[in-house]
Amino acid sequence: MENRVPEDMIQYILKRVLLLPVTLFFIVLANFCLINLAPGEPAYLTEVGKGGEASRSVGVAQAQGLDERYLQFREFFGLTLPILFNSWPWVTEGEVLDQLKMIASKKELKNGKALSAKEYSKLKVLTGDQARYVLASLVAIMTDQKEPLEIRRLAFFYFIRGATRFSHIGANLSQKQKDENDVLGKNNFFLDNQRGVQFESLAQFEKSASALKIWFELHKKNLQATPDTIEKIEIFFFETRFFRYMSRVVQLDFGSLRSDPNRSVMAEVTKRLKYSLTLALLPMLATFLLCQLFGLFMAIWKNSSFDIGANIIFLLFYATPVFVVAPFLIEHVALHHHYPFTDYPFPIRGFSSEDSIYNNFTSLQRVADVARHITLPLITILYASLAMQSRLSRAIFLDTLHQDYVRTARAKGVAPFALYAIHIGRNAAIPILTSVAGSLGLILGGTIIIETIFEIHGFGKFFYDAIIDRDYNVMMFSALASSFLALVGYLVADITYMCLDPRISLGEKNR
Repeated sequence: MENRVPEDMIQYILKRVLLLPVTLFFIVLANFCLINLAPGEPAYLTEVGKGGEASRSVGVAQAQGLDERYLQFREFFGLTLPILFNSWPWVTEGEVLDQLKMIASKKELKNGKALSAKEYSKLKVLTGDQARYVLASLVAIMTDQKEPLEIRRLAFFYFIRGATRFSHIGANLSQKQKDENDVLGKNNFFLDNQRGVQFESLAQFEKSASALKIWFELHKKNLQATPDTIEKIEIFFFETRFFRYMSRVVQLDFGSLRSDPNRSVMAEVTKRLKYSLTLALLPMLATFLLCQLFGLFMAIWKNSSFDIGANIIFLLFYATPVFVVAPFLIEHVALHHHYPFTDYPFPIRGFSSEDSIYNNFTSLQRVADVARHITLPLITILYASLAMQSRLSRAIFLDTLHQDYVRTARAKGVAPFALYAIHIGRNAAIPILTSVAGSLGLILGGTIIIETIFEIHGFGKFFYDAIIDRDYNVMMFSALASSFLALVGYLVADITYMCLDPRISLGEKNR
């Protein structure tokens, strides 16, 4: 029996660790689909009106898929690919022709109904994204003299759109990528020259179309323009947004920022790590300890003046939003008082003093400087969590106080400190620990209001800006990291249960 508990714990931990990546995969899958299916995309411009309202717009050249910067942006972030499955290699020449006719006529072919501006723009972008997988069909339409010239011209430009391959960008390019950029540059130079030709006569168009067809025959193998069945199946599963993203994630590459491809998401998160960890872990630990204390005293002195008063105070705390408390503390505490026992004024912004001042401090002075700066933010965070958790703790202690083992311990004459600290406190801590551990995922982005009001550059403000800018890489990292921390928190809580109460077995007992 003595070796049973460690074995059960090891088995349980191994099982949870093995389930962790599977759970994370489905969480990432769900979040990825929701983010990518949301209306709009990161390439759309965010505009703020005079009244503060936000709107998104896309330029005409972008909607038509002809703006090079727009295309390179979408290509770099994988927005030209389908989300989960890529069936575009199976699109037939007839289907491509129908799409071109709809673009030319601005109407649906079946009922002749005019397309709305949004539908028309979406059709153009979709046709442009599909172009690289239907190059052979576009060449056939472009050189088919039976088709109207307008349709052939559309096929011509969409062929150039699909055949164009953008260069590798970003820092630390490998030599192979640099060599590929040289080849891509030459091919793109040829395609750009063809795109810039002015077709003043049918003969000029025929000449350019013939040149593109010859170029296509020379490069169609490198362009993978005629995939066989096996290659189509590989494209179906592997050339998608989700696969491209997951292939980077397994290498711990979470992409770059939308606004600057040279800045990685991981590097930006690392710079903010100390801010959000401090504002999350310290209140979490303080909440657990204070909840145990207040919950125990409120339960022991049930219905006393202390219990009633504490309940009222915590209820008022719970009903007061953070965005009211933070400005109140700034106005009535920071602006009119000094830090206790010192002549230093209360800082109201930042995590520490300016670098020119902070860098000249000793280690002890730096700790004191950070403590002064985060006092008000920590109080603001702590009061809200304490208000909710203390009432929960009170109910748990009330239930624990009436358990049979507590009455037995009292009958045996167990000292009050041992009774409350060991017999009651350890058992009451288990459900409270569950509640606190579940909030571990809030480390990332859980203090956005606090960080905004006190101008602390932590995760919350960073992820909020990412949502406004539709920065998919940052949004996905937020979802992935928050889910991972929450799962780890619950695992740590389960293991702690066993340490607090040996009667709990985490593994399955042999029958």
